[in-house]
Amino acid sequence: MTTQKFHNSEDREAIADASSLVEVVLGDATARRGPAKHYKPGDAHVSVESQGNFSRNPKDPSKGLIACRDRYSAELLNSDGDRIAIIEASFVAAFSVVREDDPDEVELEVFANSTGRLVIRPYAREFIQQLSTRMGVPSFLLEVLRFQGTVVEDDANAAGGVLGDVGT
Repeated sequence: MTTQKFHNSEDREAIADASSLVEVVLGDATARRGPAKHYKPGDAHVSVESQGNFSRNPKDPSKGLIACRDRYSAELLNSDGDRIAIIEASFVAAFSVVREDDPDEVELEVFANSTGRLVIRPYAREFIQQLSTRMGVPSFLLEVLRFQGTVVEDDANAAGGVLGDVGT
């Protein structure tokens, strides 16, 4: 479990207080089986990269759009260390924002890594779990995020969970 401490809770709150969620969509996804001959689960690895972008509405400059993109890579290994499967997917959460000033890079990074990730995570969690099940490999379950003040705890550098033992 990793912990990310942000510069200042005001960076996240400044955007969060002026924003509304518009939609969450799947950007792209790939799933590949590995060379594993048996599916006795071993280690699982998850990585997440977050990014935020801002653009102004040309018809109404007081309004803008923030797009938060999270790119997930979930790799499941068997007990011998062979890859069972890898699932990669990106999700985008769009937020409408009403504010006079454009957010700076720090504000966007803080917002994407906190509010953006909290909004996207349930979609990513469900998608990765469902896709692993449909592939016929052990069901891969991402941890639930915890957010307290300016600290987000996630499993970006830790193992995800695996449900059950499928096939041999």
